[in-house]
Amino acid sequence: VKGEVKEIFPKIFCVTVDDNYDRAMLFCRYQEFYESPYKEFRGKYFSWPKYMRYYKDAWKKDTFTYPIDWSGYNIPKEVVEKALDVFNKETEYDEIMNNIYYFCENYPLRFNKPRTKWYLIGVSSKDLRTLDHEIAHGLYYTNKEYKKKMDELFLLIPEKIREKIFKKLMKMGYAN
Repeated sequence: VKGEVKEIFPKIFCVTVDDNYDRAMLFCRYQEFYESPYKEFRGKYFSWPKYMRYYKDAWKKDTFTYPIDWSGYNIPKEVVEKALDVFNKETEYDEIMNNIYYFCENYPLRFNKPRTKWYLIGVSSKDLRTLDHEIAHGLYYTNKEYKKKMDELFLLIPEKIREKIFKKLMKMGYAN
């Protein structure tokens, strides 16, 4: 897997991998462990073949299209940590995610700062719209003022429109 990991905002680390397949395979299990719309996978151990078959069937497709369907990923530190324990470095992607975790976890120590919570995002360096979207997730998690302002803005959206947005997001494959 060719890519780069760097802190792009305080406490937000970005993994850029331009190959869609490698990026998806690196993040898929961790993203689905975090917020899968399928209760069979969220917060649980699952194998690659089981997930790939389930995803293909759920979307009524002839093949596993996750690397085409999803381009960006976002996961809090605690979830990466738990998922690493659950998946126990079964694949080369788990090994790489383990290395990414240790890089991010120990990054503050380079500057004589204490470890803290952080957020991991994954994108292609060529997709700035997705990068902006994933940064917003990271800021929501790491920046209290940003979270407060976004929550306030969200509540300005009329409830009927919010309900339509939720339905659309769930239809697109996001968790409830």
